[in-house]
Amino acid sequence: MDPIVTENTEGTTYFITADAGYCHILPENILLTTHTTFADMPEPDDKRNTTALLVGGLGVAFGCFLMVNFFIVGFYLMGLLFLLGMFYAAKQLADVARYSTIKNIPRKDLDKLSIYNPRFGYMYLLIRFKNEKGKYSLKKIKMYDSQQNELQAVKLLRAQGLI
Repeated sequence: MDPIVTENTEGTTYFITADAGYCHILPENILLTTHTTFADMPEPDDKRNTTALLVGGLGVAFGCFLMVNFFIVGFYLMGLLFLLGMFYAAKQLADVARYSTIKNIPRKDLDKLSIYNPRFGYMYLLIRFKNEKGKYSLKKIKMYDSQQNELQAVKLLRAQGLI
C-alpha cells in the first residue's frame, strides 16, 4: 500500500486534496496540480471565481424575485422561508467571493497558514498571502476526507515549518 504522502524523485512532497488533486510543498512555492509530477510551473495568477459568483448572484436574484412574488400573492410563510434562504445564500456567496483560484503561491508571499477542522465537512488549510498587487488574498485548500491523509498533511506542513 502506497503512503498518502510521498516524495518523488525531485524531492517534491505533496498531499491529496478533496478534489482529487495534489498540493505540492516546494522550497519556493505551494503548487496545486492534478498530477503527482509536473513539467512546468504556472505563473502566480490571483483571480476570483467569477463563474461561481455570477451563477450564485443569479440564483440569489431569482430567489429574491420568488420571495417578493410569494409576499404579493399572500403566501407569507413561503416568502419568509425564501427570505431566510436568501440571507443564507448571500452569506455563502460572500464567502465564495473572499477566496482566490490561484494555483501557484510563492512561499515568500505567505503571511499566515491555518488548519481548520470543522465538526462536519472537510479539514482545510487556509492560506493568507500577498498577491502581485500588494493586497492580501485567501486560498482555501480542502484536504481529502481520510484521517490518515489529514494527519500526514499536518505532519508534512509541520516538517516544512509552515504551521
